[in-house]
Amino acid sequence: MNPRLLIQELLYSGTKGESLPRRIVLFPLYLLSLLYKLVMRARRTLYGTGMCASRALPCRVVSVGNITVGGTGKTPTVIYLAQLFHKRGLKAAVLSRGYRSHSKEAVAVVSDGKHMLLTAREAGDEPAMLAKALPGTPVIIGRDRVRSGHLAVSLYSPDVILLDDGFQHLRLRRNADIVLVDRNVGFGNGCLIPRGILREPLSALQAADLIVLTKKTGESRPHPAEPLIAARNPRAPLFSAGYAVRGLSALDGSPAGDLQGLAGKNVLAVAGIGNPAYFTSLLRTHGVRVTEEMILPDHHHYTAADAGRLTACLSRVDCIITTAKDGCKMAVAGFHHLPVLVLDIMVEMDDEPAFIDALLQHMPRRDH
Repeated sequence: MNPRLLIQELLYSGTKGESLPRRIVLFPLYLLSLLYKLVMRARRTLYGTGMCASRALPCRVVSVGNITVGGTGKTPTVIYLAQLFHKRGLKAAVLSRGYRSHSKEAVAVVSDGKHMLLTAREAGDEPAMLAKALPGTPVIIGRDRVRSGHLAVSLYSPDVILLDDGFQHLRLRRNADIVLVDRNVGFGNGCLIPRGILREPLSALQAADLIVLTKKTGESRPHPAEPLIAARNPRAPLFSAGYAVRGLSALDGSPAGDLQGLAGKNVLAVAGIGNPAYFTSLLRTHGVRVTEEMILPDHHHYTAADAGRLTACLSRVDCIITTAKDGCKMAVAGFHHLPVLVLDIMVEMDDEPAFIDALLQHMPRRDH
């Protein structure tokens, strides 16, 4: 079996009915997951009781996060929220850890809202994607969100700060915690890493103020995770969201038509994200003929060797489609000579008025 498929089966399929030999082989991972569970539960307890202090900022703070590894749509949701606040006359700033950034600074400004100050390689792919998608919104990276938050306040005086992947960053106090759950994978096999995909025990859902089942496709049906979520946190309203395809763009950001223009063409789908299967599924749902896939690790750094691999595929496909996250890095790596198109998507929240009302209940009114 393909190693990637084997890992997916181990992490995402249920543990019931597993053979005794498999249970024996995986038992060390299970023990490690129990140890990790104790550590994460103790950490939340320490912050919850005040034994570890959390810091507040002089503005409203909204966190977008999850309790699983892999992509649940955090970055697109942060973009959606920043645009939502902008429509309501609220100035936002975004804080990101800057995973795999090459900046030498502990805290760095990716974008001041007017100019891109760091490249995708320097900033990390997700902060670069945020900066590109949110003109007018400052984006700052740094592992210490308290420090980067104070920098954002001193430089830009935002009305609200958005934490990208902030659910586990307990040092910074927030007004609202939005937790995302990928409806396609749920909580995997229900175990914590390294035996499963959970970053925290399901009991951590008690800290969520709003919960969103993401990546909805087609008609909304009850999800198996819904009773589980309700049992852990009956007070948090549960919403559903999907993606609307806005069109295609070139690597330089210029419009490149819509998916209808790809009718009859053979397409190579390239994705280095947390859940690449969903990307391909989304393309096929919209009628794109995906004849080949190139699945890369999350946060993949593109090189000349990758350009060579894509060039070799052009004898079999008419064009290449990738994600916005990958497109930022391909642009920096000089892939402009290839027929690469970037899929532009936006979050579509079911019952958006109710979602906005629920969110604003956690955000005290202030003079702007």
